[in-house]
Amino acid sequence: MQQLIRESSLFREVSAQGLNQVLGSGILRSVEGGGFYFMQGDPAAHAYVLVSGRVKMVQIAPNGQQITLRIMTPGQTFGGIAILQPQAGYPATAQAEEDSAAMAWDTAHLRELAKTEPSISLNAMQLMHGYITELQERQQALVTGRVEQRIARILLKLAADSGKKTEDGILIDIPLTRQDVAEMSGTTLFTVSRTMSEWERNGLLKIGRERVIIREPHGLVKIADDLAR
Repeated sequence: MQQLIRESSLFREVSAQGLNQVLGSGILRSVEGGGFYFMQGDPAAHAYVLVSGRVKMVQIAPNGQQITLRIMTPGQTFGGIAILQPQAGYPATAQAEEDSAAMAWDTAHLRELAKTEPSISLNAMQLMHGYITELQERQQALVTGRVEQRIARILLKLAADSGKKTEDGILIDIPLTRQDVAEMSGTTLFTVSRTMSEWERNGLLKIGRERVIIREPHGLVKIADDLAR
């Protein structure tokens, strides 16, 4: 667990002394599958690093539509807005997809620690920049890209974040439903099911229950880059 925290995007390059303070002040919080670490709009009181399990970051749009932003895996940080602007509240809901555990740090303590460990604030800003860039790219894809491109890009990003090489190809090593892919790519469940089934028939994917293997990554890259038309 210490290694996960040390290598997390939030505490990267923190000094040995600072890391000892971080490890000593964190609280391990366990949540059962289906439970919540926080809800969208809640006061941003804690920042988290996931230790085990999987957490889905979900946002509810003004029209009530649920949008899956990303799926967090062990070692990843969520709730980092707590360091930069706690009064703004969490911009999304963090829901455990399975029994999960995460280290949590109180906002006030982290902000105080950041005065002597400025890399914490810098890391938090880099996290937020990455999220903003990701959302901008997703928005651009919604406006200019074909739905097949969006689905391919989501699968490739998930493979980059949590892919594992197997004999059949690259396994996206998280439980992944077609509904998750639909929400992340801004389309319908029917469209995702039809598209992924076609790709499976063409040998690009191998699909099981909540399991996706990319058999031909180059073919999926061609679709993502709009080279397959």
